[in-house]
Amino acid sequence: MSKWFGKIIGICREYCFFLGLFLMMNLIFTFFLWLTDAPSFWVVSGAFLCVTLFLAGSALYVTAKKEEKQKSAFFAFLENPSHTNQLNVQVLFGDREKEQLTALGERLRESEQKLQTELRQREDYEEYIEMWAHEVKVPLSLLTLMLDNRREEMSSTVYRRLVYAASQIQDNVTQMLYYARLKADYKDYFFEWVKLKECVEEAVLQYEPVFQEGEIKVICELGDTSVFTDKKGILMILGQALNNAYKYRDTGKEEHWVRVSGKMDEGSNKILLIVSDNGIGVKLSDLPFLFEKGFTGDNDERKKKATGMGLYLVEQMARNLKIEVDVRSVYGQGFELILEFPVVES
Repeated sequence: MSKWFGKIIGICREYCFFLGLFLMMNLIFTFFLWLTDAPSFWVVSGAFLCVTLFLAGSALYVTAKKEEKQKSAFFAFLENPSHTNQLNVQVLFGDREKEQLTALGERLRESEQKLQTELRQREDYEEYIEMWAHEVKVPLSLLTLMLDNRREEMSSTVYRRLVYAASQIQDNVTQMLYYARLKADYKDYFFEWVKLKECVEEAVLQYEPVFQEGEIKVICELGDTSVFTDKKGILMILGQALNNAYKYRDTGKEEHWVRVSGKMDEGSNKILLIVSDNGIGVKLSDLPFLFEKGFTGDNDERKKKATGMGLYLVEQMARNLKIEVDVRSVYGQGFELILEFPVVES
């Protein structure tokens, strides 16, 4: 009832000028009737007032019903600007609006067709990128196999450089695949109970050759802690953290290490996974922008060559997995990535 009352009030406000004229005519008629000094003045005036109110109320009700139909048909037309919906909405409007609705329908259909074309092109592009990324893994695997089998035939310097190049190619391909995965309409995450220690060991194994080349020691301080999450996503995040620890190690230090630890934060009731290193760290002024797409930070030559996508992908993946992510760093002393997993009852 209040819905219709509100609509009628809105119509009254919209047509207040015409309603005012209608009321003025009613008052003038009543005035002239009074001048005639007719004995039935009050009866006729009362009847005229009742008829006037009835006609005005009927007109307002019909107008409200018509506008409701127009609104419903118009929104259906906007949602699906087909010729049928266009004809349905044009019937409810006057001749003046038909030309505008026709132009609007043509423009909407053109926009929808263009949008569908762009969506198909984007899907084709994403399929091509994913196919290319999977195809390039074949020669990359062959390169890795050749390096393992022919290591003794190469000098240690050549071997380390080739291993590093292969690792960088692998990281870039992985970033591309996960970027496509994050931007896809369908998220193929598989949530299960995952042991953090096993995830860390699997991620470290992938970076073992470059860690050996960089003389980086891995310290794992994890117990038998499990979290309910997507394993592939966690491996991607850990891989990015380990990759950064290698790329931004402090060559001026005698020892290089990466420490992975975990604990239960009683205050927030969350499980913390902390990946820290003693690399070059990040300047305090750069910390608020680390998760922004394309941000590379200070003037360090290694960061100039970076894409600025690594921590952006980490933050996006963590958000999709309902994991809070934070960073801490003291420039020149090291870097720390903190993942906060919600506690899930099994």
